[in-house]
Amino acid sequence: MQGETVVIEEESPPSRQAWRASGSLFVIVMFIGAALLFAYSLWFINTHSPVEERFNQRRRPLAADTAGYYILRERAGDYLRTALTVDTLDATAGRRHGIAEYDVEGKTVRLEVEFIPDATPTLDTVFSGFFERSGGTDTATVLKRFPEARTPYYFAVFSGFTYTYYEFGWINGNWILRASTQDAGQEALLKFANGYVY
Repeated sequence: MQGETVVIEEESPPSRQAWRASGSLFVIVMFIGAALLFAYSLWFINTHSPVEERFNQRRRPLAADTAGYYILRERAGDYLRTALTVDTLDATAGRRHGIAEYDVEGKTVRLEVEFIPDATPTLDTVFSGFFERSGGTDTATVLKRFPEARTPYYFAVFSGFTYTYYEFGWINGNWILRASTQDAGQEALLKFANGYVY
């Protein structure tokens, strides 16, 4: 009987270079996936979160003696002032009040500021006069208040027959600030309010 020789061929393990290539590909795929997920989450938050939840609460403090031209400045963020009513804004004592209008994407946003020296403003104080400003009545109104926020604020909407009026109102020290619009829309109003430093 003759002995048979059996040759067993062993498979060689993959080279280190092949492992590195597949590992690098995996890392690249994971990185792209993470970047896409991050981009989607930013889009989802900015388009699906209600406007009032995206209000910027980080504001510079507004001192009692801040000059009117600093508050109703010629340029607020990316927007130019188109009208100014100084009223009592430059007074040296007592209540101070002024209004400016800004061009936001071809539409008008109104910014009203008021200083109350003798009392700490509340959101009720800020909201008072809303129906006169909106030209509406006390019906068909949405009002969301955030009194415990870092910057206490509210977002209010009046829906009329031919227009919708939007308003953000907030408190900065003893100052009341209101940004409003009838024609720019709530997203444009939010963009303006978030770009305004006070």
